[in-house]
Amino acid sequence: MDNTISFRQSADGSTSAYNADFDECYHSLKDGALNETLYKHIYPSLAHSVGCFGDALENLPNTSNTLCVLDICFGLGYNTLTLLSTLAKGQIPQQQILNGQILKTPFKGKVEIYSPEIDENVFRTLRELPYPPFICETLPLEEILKHFESARQVSQYDGKIGDMEFEIYLYKGDALVFLENLKRDLNGEFHIVFQDAFSPKKNPTLWSKEYFALLYHLLHPQGIITTYSQSRAVRENAINAGFRVYDYKPSNVCEINIRGGSVMGKRALNLENLKEIK
Repeated sequence: MDNTISFRQSADGSTSAYNADFDECYHSLKDGALNETLYKHIYPSLAHSVGCFGDALENLPNTSNTLCVLDICFGLGYNTLTLLSTLAKGQIPQQQILNGQILKTPFKGKVEIYSPEIDENVFRTLRELPYPPFICETLPLEEILKHFESARQVSQYDGKIGDMEFEIYLYKGDALVFLENLKRDLNGEFHIVFQDAFSPKKNPTLWSKEYFALLYHLLHPQGIITTYSQSRAVRENAINAGFRVYDYKPSNVCEINIRGGSVMGKRALNLENLKEIK
């Protein structure tokens, strides 16, 4: 394992890691790595998407039935890998949520996930990370991680699970450079954005008004951005970039106390128990 990254056990039993270069963990150890991923990113993003595009995402606004996702940043891969596992099964782990069923059926279509990661060291550690069974039992995990470990700056992994095809586009480098490139080809195409960079204190560039203005160009009119951050300054930056911003607290958690986050969109979002930030 790279000596700048060390694994950390989190409260829900899943494993996260500490990055010495950023002096920060990839997840809230108190919330749990898997719980944070599920409740702050996967569940709200898919619940909103189902409200917009049908209970099996059968009405995505493109002829190829493609769900387009931006994961900022790849990190340990929890968001990308958990999303794919959830779509392949149509649900998240039943023991984690009162109603684990999200889609009417497993997703039948294509998923494109675009993700930058500036710290190449992380890819030398991922094959040693004990991922949750929900991920390991669903995806060809070893093959995916081996591919990205040896990949060059720009790489693509193609896979298929059941009736779901997926492509993961990884960029090893500066997220802003990557997003500017995406803006030329995929402007307004992203249905889901996971805003999950290291904290504003550690990585302020990826939380600025200018950064959110770039995301505004990339997000689909019916898209959603999810983030763990509840920072007033971050929310103001997003509002000033044009987003509608909401305080989000998971309401269907089974006896688990999970800190809330924020969700954002160009329009009102299809989620319950939201409080809009003005």
